[in-house]
Amino acid sequence: MQVPFGVYIHFPFCLARCPYCDFAIHVRPEIPHDGYTDAILREFEARATDYAGRQLVSIYFGGGTPSLWKPSCIERIATAVANQFTHPGEIEMTVEANPEALPLAQLEALRAAGCNRLSLGVQSLQPHHLKTLGRPHDARTVQTVCTQARTAGFDHLSLDLIFAVPHQTLADLDRDLDGLFALSPDHLSIYSLTIEERTEFGARARRGRLTVAAPELEATMFEYIDRRARQADFEHYEVSSFARPGHRALHNQLYWSGGEWLGLGSGAHSFRRTSDGGERQSNVRSVDLYLRGEALTSRELLSESELAGEAIWLGLRQLVEGVDRERYAARFGVDPVARFRTEFERLTRQGVIEITSARVRLTARGALFADGIAANFL
Repeated sequence: MQVPFGVYIHFPFCLARCPYCDFAIHVRPEIPHDGYTDAILREFEARATDYAGRQLVSIYFGGGTPSLWKPSCIERIATAVANQFTHPGEIEMTVEANPEALPLAQLEALRAAGCNRLSLGVQSLQPHHLKTLGRPHDARTVQTVCTQARTAGFDHLSLDLIFAVPHQTLADLDRDLDGLFALSPDHLSIYSLTIEERTEFGARARRGRLTVAAPELEATMFEYIDRRARQADFEHYEVSSFARPGHRALHNQLYWSGGEWLGLGSGAHSFRRTSDGGERQSNVRSVDLYLRGEALTSRELLSESELAGEAIWLGLRQLVEGVDRERYAARFGVDPVARFRTEFERLTRQGVIEITSARVRLTARGALFADGIAANFL
């Protein structure tokens, strides 16, 4: 049986670095479009055989800001990847974008290159919060891009939002949600602001110059987002992801359900199963080293036992539906409740997980502490 998997391509270039961003990105006056494309294709040729026999279900261009890439370069890569593997008809092909510098002509060219899903970094629709987040667009630009994306033929539109922004109120969040729903997206990715140590926000926080949301307010906002999204007919299928029926992100589900993916480009990560466990791989973050032909920097071998723990960690931490007991048992040869009985009994007494005959999942209260709960299984 062919194993479904995806290919992730990291485009590391941005027009500016946002103060909260810790991704492997570079701000350059000139983007080496063709040179970087050639480097991606060289890496793909060298590594594709490791994934022989898989069935390709998704290609994801992330970043960075891959919508800045010449569409002809995206098409070259997508064609090479699609020609290497079997696939079930149309492949989900996502391109991430920022609302600024995204005219209709670029959207049409991206669609013609094969992209059928647009993931737009909105982050907020409030001018003062956009300024705090270092975002140069405004609400009108977002509205224009969403309209033009539909005109260009994007049938799948995903919008990103950040909440728990400094000085954000519940009323601010309510206005952002009103604005997002009015744009008729198919998918929402809604993240709580995380202060990473190596970012500008991290530096401000260390100097005491950044006001972060109180945990109680963050929890209230999360519960409010869940309620409003469900009222708008969105399924809450991952902790930070909401989708209209039929529009769940195939690529993201590979990450959280133990699937496989090949990551190409500077800063990309990969995972594949092996005969006795799995292998996780990481690429060099420096784009200059990558352009010189250096790609993989680390390989980590994982035992079957480690993967069994990670499957619980990922299932509880990321998937609202939790861990499918039957699927887990088929994969690892033992029911998860039997394998982690002591831990599950303790968490059940605390009211943070619930166990049914089919699943183990977080309760509404447990979802507020997902990271800490899931870490017990690593």
